[in-house]
Amino acid sequence: MNVKVEESDIFTYEGECIVLGCFETDRKHLAVLDKKFDGRISSLFKRKEFTGELFQLWLLNTLRKIPAENILLVGLGKKEEFDAEKLRKASGHAAKFLREAGVKVFATVLHHSEVTGASVRFLAQTVTEGAVLANYKFVEYKTVDRDKIRFVDSVVLLASKNKKDVESGVNEAVVVSKAQCWVRDLVNSPPSILTPENLVAAAHLLPKSVKVTVFDKKRIKELGMGGILAVNAGSSLDPKFIVAEYKNSSDAPIALVGKGVTFDSGGLSLKPAQYMEDMKMDMAGAGVVLGVLKAIAELKLPVHVIGFAPLTENMPSGLSYKPGDIVTTFSKKTIEVLNTDAEGRVILADALAFAETKNPQAIIDLATLTGACIVALGTAAAGLTGNNHSLMDKVARAGDAVFERCWHLPLFDEYKEMVKSDVADLRNLGRPDKEAGALTAAAFLSAFVEKTPWAHIDIAGPAWSQEDKFYWSKGGTGFGVRLLVELLKSWKKNL
Repeated sequence: MNVKVEESDIFTYEGECIVLGCFETDRKHLAVLDKKFDGRISSLFKRKEFTGELFQLWLLNTLRKIPAENILLVGLGKKEEFDAEKLRKASGHAAKFLREAGVKVFATVLHHSEVTGASVRFLAQTVTEGAVLANYKFVEYKTVDRDKIRFVDSVVLLASKNKKDVESGVNEAVVVSKAQCWVRDLVNSPPSILTPENLVAAAHLLPKSVKVTVFDKKRIKELGMGGILAVNAGSSLDPKFIVAEYKNSSDAPIALVGKGVTFDSGGLSLKPAQYMEDMKMDMAGAGVVLGVLKAIAELKLPVHVIGFAPLTENMPSGLSYKPGDIVTTFSKKTIEVLNTDAEGRVILADALAFAETKNPQAIIDLATLTGACIVALGTAAAGLTGNNHSLMDKVARAGDAVFERCWHLPLFDEYKEMVKSDVADLRNLGRPDKEAGALTAAAFLSAFVEKTPWAHIDIAGPAWSQEDKFYWSKGGTGFGVRLLVELLKSWKKNL
């Protein structure tokens, strides 16, 4: 989808359709248009056919009273309750409707909708995000009736004033939203296609300002990354470890670490079939790290970021690592394996400890780590833990700003006690294993970050959507891309 800004308004734009927002009560901005339409809009309200209820849609033919052929009215609900996320959803809702109606190009003035405290630039960015993300569909493998698959080609934001501010917001939104859609493609790809090797190939498509280094299995062995090797043992495909650096600042790096299990069968602790079918998405954390690097490089943000992505399948075979095994990690700390399906934390143990050798300002990891976090928070928010409250607060605020929300969860010493092993340094399940699963997993990871401010984002819930609604589509969401770009935009050296 292309997004353009045109110095025009609803009375001069020539095109198939203009999207116009309407509150339930405040309709002053409709008065001139209503007069041109001979009272047809006010009549809709009087008859309660259209009330401005949140996300209600009504397509109105202009009868050529203005140059545009149609107006799509979008309900914005109660003005006092309206916010940026409702604007983003309204934009996505309208885009989906027009896409399915076969509209190829439409204009919008939704960015003129009032949101308390929001700048014109931010509103333009929000509306653009909603439209671009809503237009996404994963159709790579559709072969039947491909001619019936519809997409919007272009959206035009009408800006009779503040054009530069609108363009600035649009440009950022396009870069970040397209990076998020790229991550969605990675997450949605079949696991037989998106292997560790092919995820490495995707990393090599990042902008030239990102230096990509890849460790093969031999190098992983030389580095002593026993966690990655253990999880990989049952797979016929070799593991990889991506280190991708974007340096546009002389400051110490910010480390982003993403779990990259390209398919998780559970290993010998085999998952039930119904819990395995979506496990191609278990590399979402690694995908998000690459997507963030893509976005910040294209935006040329003045930051220094290194992304780390351990990549492997988790498969059962005669060579698989086993419950009862003891694994020696990169940090030399040992792990007692109690369940081979708690594999994400085992590969992250190596990745986090290795990231710390780069002396970063901070480490932030993203992982589809625990079903327990979905039980706690559902899909509406990611779980957030860590060892530095200032960093965690920054992450949470960035998430709130873009509506990729994170919820603080505790990391008490009691949880750290629960992952101590009798026969090794740590165990990869808490004791008892049915209790506080998301928190014992975070406590386990904390053992591998010894001196650096660290935040852990468990994205198991919001990384995958079962809905095709507003600006989401079923499958991978790319959750975390907008959050981390927002965080890095305002990054300050001192936490």
